[in-house]
Amino acid sequence: MRRTGSFVAAGFDALPARVAILDDQGTIVYTNASWNSFGTEQGLAEEAGGVGSNYLAVCEDSDDADATATARGIRAVIDGDREEFSLEYPCHTPAAEGWYMMRATPYETDGEEFVLVMHVDITERRRLEERTREQADRMEAFAKLLSHDLRNPLSVALAQAETVAQNDDIDLGAADGEGNALRSSLERMEAIIDDALALVTIDDVEETEPIPLAAAVETAWATVRTESASVSVVEDVAIRGNASLVSHLFENLFRNAVEHAGTDTVIEIGALESERGTETATDATRDGDSLEQAVAARPDALAALDGFYVEDDGPGIPADQREQVFESGYSSAGGSGFGLAIVREVADAHGWSVSATAGSDGGARFEIRGVSMVEL
Repeated sequence: MRRTGSFVAAGFDALPARVAILDDQGTIVYTNASWNSFGTEQGLAEEAGGVGSNYLAVCEDSDDADATATARGIRAVIDGDREEFSLEYPCHTPAAEGWYMMRATPYETDGEEFVLVMHVDITERRRLEERTREQADRMEAFAKLLSHDLRNPLSVALAQAETVAQNDDIDLGAADGEGNALRSSLERMEAIIDDALALVTIDDVEETEPIPLAAAVETAWATVRTESASVSVVEDVAIRGNASLVSHLFENLFRNAVEHAGTDTVIEIGALESERGTETATDATRDGDSLEQAVAARPDALAALDGFYVEDDGPGIPADQREQVFESGYSSAGGSGFGLAIVREVADAHGWSVSATAGSDGGARFEIRGVSMVEL
């Protein structure tokens, strides 16, 4: 049989973390291979961190604030004032920057009390956090650029274009649909700014409110140039969400439908039965009633609803592109490629899921699930 002591010691030596065991006075009684090699690399004397030295005294004699904080924390663990102590600190060398986490955990064996001290390299995590903060700062600066530095002069340009358009002697060029080429281009720029701004400012939803599905659709429909397209809501239900973000979701789904299915597309919006247990809704519709009638007659049918769908009668989305369409920048119709990315961001912010599939007539169908359905 293996000797327990050497077996455990070999396990500690295999750890990349630096490990030491202190007695109840702070004296080091054991160190693993990583602890020893670090001390050798740093040129530390044995009495500055080896077996037999007092780790607390070494830390307290240091002029480094993290070292003295470590000593205080470990003493609190030894005295029973804390269950454990941890501290993140920098440990830079001339060759590279590094960060570590020190964790001190007490334990007892054979009636004696000890503290296990472990220093774990967290350099990669800290670098990732720094990159994340830097990216967030860049996104904040980008959002400011979009919302102020670009939007304001663009608004002036749109107003000037409208004024110039009143002059019959100036040919601004033809554009598809209403308006002129100049104004259409400026409006396109404004839409791209709105979409990009939405992408960089959507946060997780913390506060929600009941939103009638029909009202959310009506609000969003009024803000989109839908030409001769039409929309209908086939269930009288409400969802719980952030009204502003829900409006963004519908606006972008409507724009997507008009761009890909045509300006005369027919869009249908309805409730989705849960994929996990549709007994209530099934019972409610067994007599041939529509889901809308079932919900009106039996509010408990809402328990079997899981979200809503938006479906058009256009050409649909090829099966191999149904996940790709949600990627930022992807577009098969010359758009900005932000629209469906915003739809996914809004869904994610609410904790919902969104997927693309084929509609009943072959068009595009977007299903948003995980939505809290509420009574009107």
